[in-house]
Amino acid sequence: MEATRENDACGVGIRGVAMAIDSFVWFGLLFVGVYAVAAVTGQIEVTNGNVDASLQGGAGMAALGLSLGLGVAYHALLEWWAGRTIGKALVAIRVVTEDGTTPSAGASLARNVVRLVDWLPLFYVVGIATMAFSSDSQRLGDRLAGTTVVRT
Repeated sequence: MEATRENDACGVGIRGVAMAIDSFVWFGLLFVGVYAVAAVTGQIEVTNGNVDASLQGGAGMAALGLSLGLGVAYHALLEWWAGRTIGKALVAIRVVTEDGTTPSAGASLARNVVRLVDWLPLFYVVGIATMAFSSDSQRLGDRLAGTTVVRT
């Protein structure tokens, strides 16, 4: 049975728990971004079994950009493919469109690119504020994509 937006929209709390879980994935993707750029630029050092990457300037910005891109891709691909990320699956919530279906690739990408704005200025303040004024607890990305997060 499909969950409906009106009856099962999720608030900040459960979505925050899901994002906390997904933050572990984001942390891993940060390492992927940093070490990938360090390997390409030759700014990686291996000594006594330790691997170190000390990026500065343009290389550091490239690593940050790659890490953010990987994080957005993680959310967008999983939400398009399955309607949920690992964090959302563990707390039994999912992303749906207005008709209760899994979002399209475009809608999933849109809601997750705007996640970077929802995160501003720190810890999803913009996203939480917009959810507080939405009857379906939608953040900016949800409003743009025509999606919401519901309990399963």
